Amino acid sequence: MKTKKFEFDKEALVKDLKLEAKALGIPVGAADVFVEKAVTATCKKISQKKIITKNDLERIVCQELKKYNADLAYVYQIRDKII
Repeated sequence: MKTKKFEFDKEALVKDLKLEAKALGIPVGAADVFVEKAVTATCKKISQKKIITKNDLERIVCQELKKYNADLAYVYQIRDKII
């Protein structure tokens, strides 16, 4: 069984989160502040680990986002399941 590898891209994560925040109608200034804080905290947490899975990364991002905006955390968590 081959596993699919991916590389963490901080800028792509920030862009995705800001796009989701805009879709939810969150003011741009507020979104910029808490997205940056959440991504910075996420980067700090994952830098302490040697290996991290995509699910771990998504879980950590959701935990950090819940501190600032529960709706955005929920949308990020289910973004692949929304139809």
